[in-house]
Amino acid sequence: MPNTLVFVDLPTPDPQAAADFYQRLFGWSINPRPAGIFHQIVPVEGPHLGLFGEADQVPDPAPRSPQPRSGLQTRTYILVDAPPADYLNKAILLGAVALWEQAWWDEFEGWHASFLDPWGNQIIMWWPEEGSAS
Repeated sequence: MPNTLVFVDLPTPDPQAAADFYQRLFGWSINPRPAGIFHQIVPVEGPHLGLFGEADQVPDPAPRSPQPRSGLQTRTYILVDAPPADYLNKAILLGAVALWEQAWWDEFEGWHASFLDPWGNQIIMWWPEEGSAS
């Protein structure tokens, strides 16, 4: 299909540590391709994610020096199978920083919470209304 989202890469100075973080948090399978440089995250459903090493920046043929992050950035939404608060607490224990606690979003009728992973990537966990999550 043309113009279809197929992949999102998250930058990190340590692809192995980031792979361990996401495997422990969400239980995802991780394929090192190659180990320590680029890791493919394979969730049960949906597009795959990638973790790319900031030093190598695969597949960029001319990697640049990593720039400090500031201001707003792209947000990655993850559909979770339990209240986002459960995952947020686990993410914090794994080294993430909470951006907001679980809250209801009327327009989309679901619960969400957000964190920055230890490498500064913003993740929003989304759980559609499936009974009470409070």
